[in-house]
Amino acid sequence: MLAAGSRRRRAMTALITVTLLLLAACDRGAADPTSPVPPTGGSGGEQRHGAAPAPDRHVTYQPDVVFVGGGGGSVRGLSDDALTWRVDPDASGADRLARGRIMFLTGRAVGRVLDVRRDGDDLAVTLGPVDITQVIRDGTFATDGPVSLEKPVRYDAGTPFWAGYDGEAEGGSGGGSMTPLVGVPSAPNSAVRPAVAAGARGTAGFPITPICCANGVGAHFSYDGGGIRITGTVTLLMKRPSARFHLEIRGGTVRRAELRIDGMAGLRIEIAGATNVGQNVNKRIPIPLDFSVPVGQILGVPFSVTANQLIGVQTAFSAKDGNIKAAGEWSLGGSLGFGYADGAFGATTPWKLTVRNSITDSIYGPSVGVSGIVVHYQASFRAGLGAFGFTAGLYATVTASVGLTVGSALGAPIALCRSTQLGVFLEYGVGYRIPAGLVKAVNAFLELINAGSIEAKAGIGRVDNVFNKLDIQPNVKICRT
Repeated sequence: MLAAGSRRRRAMTALITVTLLLLAACDRGAADPTSPVPPTGGSGGEQRHGAAPAPDRHVTYQPDVVFVGGGGGSVRGLSDDALTWRVDPDASGADRLARGRIMFLTGRAVGRVLDVRRDGDDLAVTLGPVDITQVIRDGTFATDGPVSLEKPVRYDAGTPFWAGYDGEAEGGSGGGSMTPLVGVPSAPNSAVRPAVAAGARGTAGFPITPICCANGVGAHFSYDGGGIRITGTVTLLMKRPSARFHLEIRGGTVRRAELRIDGMAGLRIEIAGATNVGQNVNKRIPIPLDFSVPVGQILGVPFSVTANQLIGVQTAFSAKDGNIKAAGEWSLGGSLGFGYADGAFGATTPWKLTVRNSITDSIYGPSVGVSGIVVHYQASFRAGLGAFGFTAGLYATVTASVGLTVGSALGAPIALCRSTQLGVFLEYGVGYRIPAGLVKAVNAFLELINAGSIEAKAGIGRVDNVFNKLDIQPNVKICRT
């Protein structure tokens, strides 16, 4: 009898213990599939792949968001195309992933599921961009003060296939079209595709060295192939850059949004191009590298402020000995950013551009024909979730497009014509914008693997043309026609 009673007491104690553990788990939200799962794993995975979301009673997520547990510790790798995350299939929530749902694993591994399949011991999840209101239904997120951008974390995607495409595919979208080349006749456009040297970043044949962010954001690039040689550096100059933002979402709708990037100081461009065969190139190069500053968890959401860049180069040499070289700098006044409330946008302090070193004065290029080159530079600052430009959240983008021409040396006794056309555009909003040519390249690949497609834009946004000026020297009739 005593033994039986002892067994019953031990059984009752075990039952009570299990019940208390289950109640505690439910109270923490671990049993709720719509609540983020507290991460496991070390800081190494977090540093490589971003921080995991955490539960917070002040945030409501959309019903098709799937939280995968383990944070960066559940990430086994990222594909060479930077689109497919290899995930531990035994991580909590991984079995609920399906096409059309939204995976939220870390602040970088988040997006619309375009394809999910078992690949060996891994779960391969291909993600597309997503609007932040498709992730969050209700919540208010704001920085406590300015976030310094001087020491970002560098995330490099290597050389994915989409890091370069023909400029003709752009279609004029993405924050302003290419500046036209004034006075340059049509020239043959080659399909030059030189081999990339071992160890070089394979971005459409353009080895690129990006920089960010203490003194500015920019890139040095070069090209050498098919009888064409180009080298250049573009820098959006900054002093003590910092960011701050505020975002209020209610019922899946943006009610109020603010993003401000301080420290804008100027724009500097150096470019040189030449050909000995009369060929031309027209390329856009989205640089597959994030300069990112983790803001930390705001109501459990791991926000980051990230800088991305895109370079475009188009030549127009009308003679076999075409060449052109120029350098210039402009000072900038004002911040980059916007405010949004009551369904209306307002930009930050208007920009003021003044010439510091005239690029038109510097244009040089003796040739029997007219030579021209366009440099298209885009720097985007994003506060939100995601990776490599496929980011959900607030964004502000500055696009500068500079078209340079120099006339034929044969006309020098009368007038050696030189011209510069500078256009500056600001694009901002909440959601995402992806250049049309990049979307076309990515969707062509996704179709090959029978995955879903991505859209070029989502959310709310606006584009402002803040500066457009044509400078012709000498200002005589023969140069204006």
